[in-house]
Amino acid sequence: MNYPAAMTAALSRTTGLLTRRAGWFVFLAWLLFALTAFSCLAIGVGSSINLKYHSLHERAPFDRASLQVLPIAFGVALFAAVASSLALALRRRAIAFHVVATCWIVLTLGSTFYLASIDKGPQQFDRYVGEQRLRIPWQYDPRGSDKRDPNGISVRLCLDTLHGAYDESCHDSKQVAIYPLDDRRLQHVEVPRYQRSESEDQPTGIRDGHQGYVHTTPAEGQRKAITNYYYRLTNSEGSLQRTVSCYGFGSCDHRAIAGRYVLDYQAPESAFSQWNAMDRKLAALVDSWAMPRR
Repeated sequence: MNYPAAMTAALSRTTGLLTRRAGWFVFLAWLLFALTAFSCLAIGVGSSINLKYHSLHERAPFDRASLQVLPIAFGVALFAAVASSLALALRRRAIAFHVVATCWIVLTLGSTFYLASIDKGPQQFDRYVGEQRLRIPWQYDPRGSDKRDPNGISVRLCLDTLHGAYDESCHDSKQVAIYPLDDRRLQHVEVPRYQRSESEDQPTGIRDGHQGYVHTTPAEGQRKAITNYYYRLTNSEGSLQRTVSCYGFGSCDHRAIAGRYVLDYQAPESAFSQWNAMDRKLAALVDSWAMPRR
């Protein structure tokens, strides 16, 4: 049996059959174009949102590559639909079939291989807290300057585990701002509310080493009275170490001196007794990212 001839004949019959069904391929081309347009819109919006709010995620390069592929996919799908329709109108059924088949085979294989070739993003990012260079894993979404900068940085993590916000085990991340310990940041530690109206805040006693204060804003009209609590912690020499503002909804704003840094973050009031340990753990975590100075 002549297998090459048999295969050629079978291929010819198949092509002939598909050519006679060229109208169905043109209809399929327009259907695929509609699906492509919808997909481009959905994927484009999703990838753009990801890049805006999660630009340091390890999959960010894939989102950027997707945005490059989308206009090409849209153009190819449109070309396949329009060109095959014109060919069918001119009774070039074979051309209509081959245009649709070729465009979609090339588009599918090309985009698949291109996206598969995209590597993950950087696993660590260099950020500066003053003169100190930190190398922070991407899971912590480190925001800040990669050059020496007097300002601080911010990371997102779970306070209970100290895992980064993008870690699978982190489900309730908080933003932690980290500043260099200098005179300007020492002033930042003081509670602004207490600093402005000390005479209006009444002492409430000592709580876990913190001097407490309460400030009540009287009710006015339909607004209920507002009660806020403030706490200040000083060391044995009287130097301020931490101030905390609690607003009655279970979360408190912290400004604390921890090692070589000033930390600014929110923590639950229910973990009051653990605040000192929390600051030490955060400072140790930041120190673990520190790189030797050049």
